Amino acid sequence: MTTFKLFAGTDIGLRDNNEDNFTVCPDLTKGEWVIPSDQQTVIPLGQRGCLLVVADGMGGQNAGEVASAIAISTVQEMFAPVNLSESVVSKPDSARDFMKKVIVEADRRVKNYSSTHSEADGMGSTIVMVWLIGSNAHIAWMGDSRAYCYLPKEGLKRLSKDHSYVQTLVDDGKLTEQQAMEHPDSNIITRSLGDASQKAKPDTATFPVLPGEIILLCSDGLCGFCSDDQICGIISQNQNDLPTCKEVLTEAALNADGSDNITIALLQVVQTDSKGIVIKRDEGEGLFTNILLFTVAAFILLSLCFAGYKLIFSKQNDFPVVVDTIAHKDSIQEDSAKDTVQQQGNSPQSGTIVNNLRRQLNKIKDANKTGGTKAKDNNASGNPAENWEPTHIKGDSYESATATKQN
Repeated sequence: MTTFKLFAGTDIGLRDNNEDNFTVCPDLTKGEWVIPSDQQTVIPLGQRGCLLVVADGMGGQNAGEVASAIAISTVQEMFAPVNLSESVVSKPDSARDFMKKVIVEADRRVKNYSSTHSEADGMGSTIVMVWLIGSNAHIAWMGDSRAYCYLPKEGLKRLSKDHSYVQTLVDDGKLTEQQAMEHPDSNIITRSLGDASQKAKPDTATFPVLPGEIILLCSDGLCGFCSDDQICGIISQNQNDLPTCKEVLTEAALNADGSDNITIALLQVVQTDSKGIVIKRDEGEGLFTNILLFTVAAFILLSLCFAGYKLIFSKQNDFPVVVDTIAHKDSIQEDSAKDTVQQQGNSPQSGTIVNNLRRQLNKIKDANKTGGTKAKDNNASGNPAENWEPTHIKGDSYESATATKQN
């Protein structure tokens, strides 16, 4: 189950009035648009998800804050639980289409108000929202309010792309990001709610979220005065305390002579164990590192054992076979004597010849036994020949020769 923490707030900055607006709904199933009283509370993600919205109004006097308020109220009305059917929340495409529909309706309402209230002529607002459903975050936006994501190992990544004049110059390679922040026309936006010259055309995107990831929504009161590197550094140092992170980001914008309202919404995806207890990032990384090191060590040890076994086994099978040539020669002589006994068995001088041959055969047999003993002694003293057996004289063959002679 996905769990998270969130916090949001706005600061008037160096202006006389605040034209920014924001809203958050921790659980769209309940439809309660409130910031949790305990910002360290870990919230389980409901079936219909969680929503964060930031809007930056413009138009002077009270018109800007009216436009941003209309945008927020439209979102709250259209994201009522009754409108979030299973078909809307179950597929990313359906969720993004619904978000576009909400922004288009907000644009229509801002234009309608402006056309019926002369004092609000020309008013408008930016809007950026993130809808967390399951393990995906869907974002939609118009204008230059931004969406970021932060991961400890990957740093800060911009999820939205400004609809602004200076952004087109950056895209064309005519300006760097730093030059765009300092450009005198950096406040000119090319898409917004309430722009009478064009229909609303929001952009949307979907990306997966990971444990420990922080999603940031902000008005240009922050990102227009602090670089992405500055924002990344502040989040990195305060990632375990969202309220403090928000305050430090606001302070950084003010210290950069920020002349705009500053609105920030933060959501952190939290990893919990089976009992719902938060696993801190460094603890999770330490556990993973220990498991990885143990696995590598075990693999190396098993590899060494296997290599040692193969080495010993191969040496045992590489001993050369030594042939006892003396015994082999005697075997040839013995076989020859046997053949002679068989051939002379029925001759007149067979008695004398056979006795002589028998004595010769016994001498050969004794010589073979002596050779076998010598070979065994050599093997015991380090000769590599193993399991030596004198197989040159088969017992059955010798008896057969003797039986022939007796017949």
